[in-house]
Amino acid sequence: IVTYKDTLSNAEISLSLTDIKLLFCPKATDQEAALFLELCRYQGLNPFVRDAYLLKYSDGPGSVATMVVGKDSFTKRAEAHPQFAGMVAGVIVQDSSGAVEYRKGSLILENEKLVGGWAEIHRMDRKIPTEIPVSFREYDTGRSGWKSMPGTMIRKVALVQALREAFPLTFAGLYDAAEMKVELPDEDAAEGMKQIAPPVIHTSKDRPAGEPSNPSAPFCDEHKVYFEEKRSSKTNVVGWV
Repeated sequence: IVTYKDTLSNAEISLSLTDIKLLFCPKATDQEAALFLELCRYQGLNPFVRDAYLLKYSDGPGSVATMVVGKDSFTKRAEAHPQFAGMVAGVIVQDSSGAVEYRKGSLILENEKLVGGWAEIHRMDRKIPTEIPVSFREYDTGRSGWKSMPGTMIRKVALVQALREAFPLTFAGLYDAAEMKVELPDEDAAEGMKQIAPPVIHTSKDRPAGEPSNPSAPFCDEHKVYFEEKRSSKTNVVGWV
């Protein structure tokens, strides 16, 4: 068991290879689970709150696991950095005349062609911002979010790449699922994150036997047991009152 602290919340996290293979990626090998554990420890990531994912869809010959980080993990850590001074991102579109426009956000009109995404990150200790354009053609898989919300997806790719270049020590070795062309379980097309129901607050008399008294607290053995039993549930219980 490895114990470390979440970089953002400073909560203590206890994680073992058994936890990783049982709760997050049953098909992972011991080596893949160990690498994921070391990444989480080094970067202070908490996989219990979806900071990071270990994905492997087959345990056949040649199959390998992929380690990815949620986009929110990038943006929250950037905002916590003492030198962070803001960011802006958007899409690159081409109209019917061939003119190319760098546009903030992810709006694409019917007569326009999406050709890429871009992001600009500002640091207080640098005079020149980090600017990154990326090609839509290089990342488009034609599936899931790339099919339903391509502008949102390519903008996200540009944003996490720019953050990684602007803050190399903070984001070393961290990649978003969209960059790696993998899909998260129950992927939300808009953000590439798991879909969960709105938070539900119950009274203490409704609390099922065995459920942690405070699911939002730092994870302990009590949480792990309940998480294993209820991991297929899409209800997010935030606390008992």
